[in-house]
Amino acid sequence: MGLLDKASDAGNKGAEAPKKAKAVAKAKAPLATPVKAAKPVKAAKPVKAAKAAKAPKQRKERRPMLNTAGLPDGYEIASKNSRFLAWLMNFIWNFGVLFGALFLSIMGSTPTIPAVAALIMIIINVFVIPIMTGRTLGNFISRTRYITASESKPNPVHGFFVNSVGLMGLVGLGLVVGFMGQLTNDTGKVVPLNVTFFVLGFIFLGIRIVDGRFKKNSDQDQGLYDMLFGAYLVKYVPQEGEEMSGIAARLNRMASYGDSFTQRRESSSLKRKAKKEAKAAEEAEGDAAATDEKAEEPENKESKSDEKADEKSE
Repeated sequence: MGLLDKASDAGNKGAEAPKKAKAVAKAKAPLATPVKAAKPVKAAKPVKAAKAAKAPKQRKERRPMLNTAGLPDGYEIASKNSRFLAWLMNFIWNFGVLFGALFLSIMGSTPTIPAVAALIMIIINVFVIPIMTGRTLGNFISRTRYITASESKPNPVHGFFVNSVGLMGLVGLGLVVGFMGQLTNDTGKVVPLNVTFFVLGFIFLGIRIVDGRFKKNSDQDQGLYDMLFGAYLVKYVPQEGEEMSGIAARLNRMASYGDSFTQRRESSSLKRKAKKEAKAAEEAEGDAAATDEKAEEPENKESKSDEKADEKSE
């Protein structure tokens, strides 16, 4: 019996051995991790040939910032002298008496009559005469006129703004300087009325500066209000069959004074230009002579050194 029991125990152990080996192998075997699918690689964007080979930038010629078009054929932009004469005459007519009224008010008198006269003169030159003839007093004297792209008269409001832009600049400067130190009272509180006048002065002064920049950068000398109303200041060209009578004829005769004024200004500008050219030529000759003297100095030194060498050798 003992032998049979031993044989059965040995058989059971032999059968259990491969089972244990399999269990150990399963325990030792690493867990299989799921392999993720690889993402498709994006194709590289082709480099543009223009970017790869960039040509060096060339400096463009400076052109006017405002290249306005629309000037009708057969017209020529007014010259600077004509513009100045038109502005000067309009300014004197519109605001000369007004300044006199302001001076009288500062002196303590009541300038009622001068103020009314100044208002009537402004209305006549800005509204009445332009509506009747399409030109102001300054335009008649300087032989100029404002036209639109359709060769028609611009809005009369345009003339008021154009003729008052200089006065607006002066008033703006006066308001800024006058109210700069009065923005607050003695207690340190802001005075709203003074601040309002101060800001208004800045606006008037800014409009004057912007108008000047517009004229400088325009190839047709259009200011801010010229651009807004589409107007051009041109030399006056009488149209076919145009006949002047009454007030227009009388104002047109005053253009002879304007012609003499513009001729004097043009002759003086030509003289100044000739003087500048002569001065520049003299300076160029002086520079050339100085360079020649500097070039001759080393030659003279060499000749002197040669002479000294010859004397020593003798």
